[in-house]
Amino acid sequence: MTPIFRAMKAHDIESCYAMTQQLNWPHRREDWQQALALGEGVVIEEQGKLLGSAVLWRWGERAATIGLVIVNNQQQGRGLGKQLMLTLLEKVPDYNVRLHATEMGKGLYEKLGFVTTGKILQHQTRALAAVPPVVMPAGVTLRRAQAQDVATLTALDQQAHGMLRSPLIAHIVSEHQTVLLEDTRGTVHGFASLRRFGHGWAIGPVIAQDFPAAQALVASLMQGLRGEFVRIDTDAALPLAGWLATLGLAQVDNPTTMVRGTPWTVPAGGMQAFGLMTQAMA
Repeated sequence: MTPIFRAMKAHDIESCYAMTQQLNWPHRREDWQQALALGEGVVIEEQGKLLGSAVLWRWGERAATIGLVIVNNQQQGRGLGKQLMLTLLEKVPDYNVRLHATEMGKGLYEKLGFVTTGKILQHQTRALAAVPPVVMPAGVTLRRAQAQDVATLTALDQQAHGMLRSPLIAHIVSEHQTVLLEDTRGTVHGFASLRRFGHGWAIGPVIAQDFPAAQALVASLMQGLRGEFVRIDTDAALPLAGWLATLGLAQVDNPTTMVRGTPWTVPAGGMQAFGLMTQAMA
């Protein structure tokens, strides 16, 4: 029987959730719903059974991410993962496409034109024991982000990694606890968001001008999370990981950042992405 590749629909979420459960991935049904609401997915179906999935997110007219690439363990070796990727890549032929690869997936992605640009360190704790004090950088104050901040935060987010994620930023401001650092002139020095994800709480994205600003943002969102599951995915090239380890957030994974196209270069003095939204959406 020839497998069918088709667009992912809302009714596929239950099957996709079941596949991630089999892989011991932490995604809840709600996480899948959010992923599909912001992106576009493709699934493989054979005789009415879902065999695999992948999701593409377009961030503006030149950048995209791909994630949640899954093939049922019993269907490995049929080239289905490659077909999933090709189906999505055909939609964005001129885009710079980013993904985060497992060791198992790196070989496939390299054959599809992706190159390694870095590492992501996944840090988490089952029960946050050390809630850090909020040490504010000089000259800035912390406040909750509002709807009128979305355009500014979107521009800062794009500065950090080249992706224009307006729908995502609007979502985290309206639906989740999102805070920002602002000076007396109204200039924003960074922002970060806290939301339910997987086994508990995830902090990200964390977009900041420098490490002290990122620390202040993360610490502010950790207040009240003592004893809770907390996860942050951070760039290995930035210094946040070492500090997270001192708080008891152990490193549990280190996927490879890969890009097909032109890797993004942060402008001198520009914002940096200290924390991801998710490994899939970046």
